[in-house]
Amino acid sequence: MHHHRLSTPAKLLLVLVVVAVSTLPLLTGCAFIDQLLGGGVSGGGTGNALKAVITAELDDNWDTTLNPDLRPPLMYDFSAMDSLSEWGEPIEKGSYQVAWDFGDGETRGVEWSDYTTHHRYWDEGTYTATLTLGYGNASDTAQKMITIGPGWLEILSLETEPRTDGQFNVAVLVRNQSNQTLGKVGVRLFANGVLVRMLDVILEGETPDRLPPNGTYTLRGAIYPWTGTLTARSSLCLPWQDGQ
Repeated sequence: MHHHRLSTPAKLLLVLVVVAVSTLPLLTGCAFIDQLLGGGVSGGGTGNALKAVITAELDDNWDTTLNPDLRPPLMYDFSAMDSLSEWGEPIEKGSYQVAWDFGDGETRGVEWSDYTTHHRYWDEGTYTATLTLGYGNASDTAQKMITIGPGWLEILSLETEPRTDGQFNVAVLVRNQSNQTLGKVGVRLFANGVLVRMLDVILEGETPDRLPPNGTYTLRGAIYPWTGTLTARSSLCLPWQDGQ
């Protein structure tokens, strides 16, 4: 049997390799290979941190020239596609889990596919939309402030009257608190905060056939018996346009 004697430089190289490997975390598979080759480990290591980026834009179908004060309801399109991976590269769909919190009590659960989504804000206020992005030990959040202007209508009164069929007639007196003449008005009815009915009227052919600023109008309809306190809120209204 022949014995091969290592030279001094070879012995030194072998010792360095053994020491380097022995100092690595106990990893397997791709993570082990990435560590050996100098790559990062998800959630830490030598790579960059995962960076969540949220973008929010008004939906293209909403004409802001007819609604310069951004009165509700308003639809916003959200995207996580500007986010960066641990390696500083644009993320790819399906590579991380995403979750959305729109700041108004509505959320969209953890998914692998909701990298772009949309949400409708119904009421005046400033909302904090939050994106959570992550996989394994890597995670990050990003936030965006969304400001929604006042509703089109001020609710002046809400009256109900029982009917013989068990339902109730409802009459909602509203005032146009915008500075635009309206061609359509609408309200939402809630019982203890739960939506029970939407009332809307296209005023063409009605009296009046349009609702000027500070003008009042009574919306009427019928609802089934409800439990708790009945309230009304402004809903979708449309400015009157010449020729409509």
